[in-house]
Amino acid sequence: MSDDQLNPEPETPETRATAPDAAPTDSAASAAKATKASDDPAARIAELERLLAAEREAATDYMQRWQRAMADFSNFKRRAGQEQEQREQLLGAQALMPVLHTLDSFERAFASLPETLRGYSWIEGVALVEAQLRRALEMAGITETPAEPGQPFDPARHQAIGEVATDQYPAGSIAALIQRGYQVASLLMRPALVQVARAPEKQETAATQGATKTADAEGAAPEPPTETQPSGPAP
Repeated sequence: MSDDQLNPEPETPETRATAPDAAPTDSAASAAKATKASDDPAARIAELERLLAAEREAATDYMQRWQRAMADFSNFKRRAGQEQEQREQLLGAQALMPVLHTLDSFERAFASLPETLRGYSWIEGVALVEAQLRRALEMAGITETPAEPGQPFDPARHQAIGEVATDQYPAGSIAALIQRGYQVASLLMRPALVQVARAPEKQETAATQGATKTADAEGAAPEPPTETQPSGPAP
């Protein structure tokens, strides 16, 4: 073996310059492609347009979410205001609940008032007091719940306490008003107590007629007995 093979010469810049170039790696190829793509104006514009469309889509999504949040907050404020107003009305109406019982007493008293006392002036004064109480309720926003005979029964505003068999009103409608109900705006303070009409049954009518005939027959006066002459020879 020669001395040149045992002791190779050190590599110098000149020898590196004269050495053959190595093959390019994959990373170098990718960098070269990216550099070439960045140098292409059309590709650069397409990339910018894609980024702009993505940003616009994100901005539109943010705007829609903000609008929905603002609408929800506006609805919440409106509902909160309505609930606060209803609470204030209900509290004021509850403070006037004793007046409703007083009006019930006035109504029952006038219903049972004899005809001989209706012309007195002090009776008219009491009626004037009742009218003033009703006017005070109307000024506070408290009105009577409609419940007249013949009107359809509404379970949301009326309370049935019985049925009345009658042909005068349709079945299921109000037959009689027992106690007036009151409401403030759309809030019910007290339901109206009513009796509901129902159609009389045929069997009930026949039984009633039979009982009436029996009572008439029992109440009729008995016929006096007839006197019989004794049979025998004449004196």
